[in-house]
Amino acid sequence: MPDNATPLILLTRPAAQAERFADLCRDTFAEKAEILIAPMQEIVLRDLPPVPQRAALIFTSENGVRAYQAAGGKAGLTAYCVGDRTARVAAEAGLQALSAGGAAGDLVELIRRDAPDGPLIHLHGTHVRGEIAEQLGAAGFNVEGHVAYDQRSLSLTEEARRALTGPRRVIVPLFSPRSAALFAAELPDGATAEPICISVATKAALPLALQSGACVADAPTGAAMLKALARQLSP
Repeated sequence: MPDNATPLILLTRPAAQAERFADLCRDTFAEKAEILIAPMQEIVLRDLPPVPQRAALIFTSENGVRAYQAAGGKAGLTAYCVGDRTARVAAEAGLQALSAGGAAGDLVELIRRDAPDGPLIHLHGTHVRGEIAEQLGAAGFNVEGHVAYDQRSLSLTEEARRALTGPRRVIVPLFSPRSAALFAAELPDGATAEPICISVATKAALPLALQSGACVADAPTGAAMLKALARQLSP
C-alpha cells in the first residue's frame, strides 16, 4: 500500500499526553494508520500557594495534579477529578481521588452531592472553562481557583503543514476548545483535515468549513475518542 493511501493521525496535544494517546492508537490500529505528533501546546508548571489543612482539591486535568505533586503537595487529601484518567493520576500521587467520569458539569454535581465542609482549591491552567469555582461559590461552597500551570501555544510544525496540504487523509483528534482554536488558526492554505472533537464545545471552536467535516465523540473521554477514531478508520 503506498504511503499516501495510509491515513495519518495528527496529534497536537502537549507532548506527554500525545505520546500516551499515540501508544493507544498504535496498539489499537496497528498498520491501519500512521501517527504524527506535533504538539501545539506545552505545559509549564507554576508554584502553588499554601493549601489549608482541611482543604479538598479540584482537578480538571492531570496537569493540575502533576503541578501539585511537583510543588510537594501533601498526600491524603480528597481530590475531586473531572474524569477517570485525572483520578488515576491523583491516586498515584497519594490523593483520595473521586472521579466525576465526565465534564465540568458532572464534576460540579459530584462535589455538590458529596458536600465537603472544608475549603475547596481548584488547581487549573491559565486557560480554564466550565466556571467550576463560580458555580460552586454560588452554591455556598468556600472555593478558590489557582493557576497551577501555563498552556503555552506552539506553532504547527512544518512536517504537519506538509501532511495537511498533501494527498493523504489526515485525521485530527482535538481534546479541547482551545486545541481546536489553535489548530484552526495555524491551518495552512489548501489544507484538508478530518477533525474528531471530544465535545460539542470543541467542535464549535472550529471554523464552519472544518465543522462540516468534524465528528464528536460519544463522551468526553480518551476511550470515546479512540472509538470515534476507529469509526473514522473503518472502510
